[in-house]
Amino acid sequence: MKIIFIDWKCFNHDATIRTLQELGHQVIFYAHPEYNLPLSKSFNEDFSTFLFGKNVDLVFSYNFFPPVAEACHKASLPYISVVYDSPYVYLYSYTMMYETNHVYLFDSSWVRELNQGGLSQVRYAVLPAATHLSLPTGENAPDRVKADISFVGALYNEAHNFHERMTEKASDELKGYLEGILSAQSLIYGSDILKPLMTPDLLARMHQALPLVPDTTLAEPADYRYLNYVLHRKLTSMERFRYLQELGKHSTQDSRVIKLFTLDSTTEIPGISNMGIAEYKTEMPLVFANSRINLNITLRSITTGIPLRCMDIMSCGGFLLTNYQQDFSLHTIEADPAISPEDPLSTSAFLPGVDYDYFDSTESMLEKTDYYLSHEKEREEIAENGMRKVNAYYSLSSFFKRILPN
Repeated sequence: MKIIFIDWKCFNHDATIRTLQELGHQVIFYAHPEYNLPLSKSFNEDFSTFLFGKNVDLVFSYNFFPPVAEACHKASLPYISVVYDSPYVYLYSYTMMYETNHVYLFDSSWVRELNQGGLSQVRYAVLPAATHLSLPTGENAPDRVKADISFVGALYNEAHNFHERMTEKASDELKGYLEGILSAQSLIYGSDILKPLMTPDLLARMHQALPLVPDTTLAEPADYRYLNYVLHRKLTSMERFRYLQELGKHSTQDSRVIKLFTLDSTTEIPGISNMGIAEYKTEMPLVFANSRINLNITLRSITTGIPLRCMDIMSCGGFLLTNYQQDFSLHTIEADPAISPEDPLSTSAFLPGVDYDYFDSTESMLEKTDYYLSHEKEREEIAENGMRKVNAYYSLSSFFKRILPN
């Protein structure tokens, strides 16, 4: 097939292109400065000219872009998009209604919501991961990437973020209420109790303290930006700091090496070494392969889904310890009946204690880090199982074989 690839700095850019070409497809690159705007006349005109005489089969992009959807609709051309960001406001674009769209989301609760709204062309899919044939470990790896426990991710503590800007002007009553519901949500994974609490009265009070005006080209719910960009990000920041601080306290008792790889290299957490940014394509895989435990603390706008970070960790042969997310247990792909029932590959679902493990509280996180650091063979076997499952079911190659038309 001839596939137009919307060319931007997306994750797995090079690996995806290489995979598509290895599968025998011709990849045609297209880039435009306004590809990610809600509307763009310039994009539509340029894309129509670009299409002339090319006789392509479909257009592909990571994340969904309204100008691409609009142009494909006018050309009656299938548009396949795989969304890995959350939150993502463009899923509420009016262009999502076009029958030429084929949108894949990694959060089953998000898929249900959009399907119930009439968008039947939205489907669930676990995010694919680039596979790694070998990564240097042990003496062959730089000391910087070695750790007993590592966490790679943002802390959402940037200066003057949305929550900080809102609380500067919010009443004491509003601040107290929001603090209470955030604390309650922090005790629960797999279910969003904040969304039902976003009443018109609460939204009006939040809007008064921090006006966030929805884009008129989008049909996003009134609560979307306050829920996802204000509350969920604040809650994620609170949780990531809490878990890391508890790990740091624990590390002083047994000299663990715990490393944080994050955007803000100035953040200090006692007992944890802040290493700054780990570059996605080159250094991050080394961190995952050379950390005895890779910690994941999911961004709270991801209600049930498996974040790309988890897939990346397992694809590198890293041991994954994550907060509980429902979608790990979903059986989404038919297994080969020839595989022995005792083999973890007999199901495409990720099995806790077999392919990865999860925690559901600060106490269980500490217990499981203690356990796996003292049970080396079991930890290595679980990491190996996770990598085998990703390679078998969720590699880029197997993913595109499933979603691309024959």
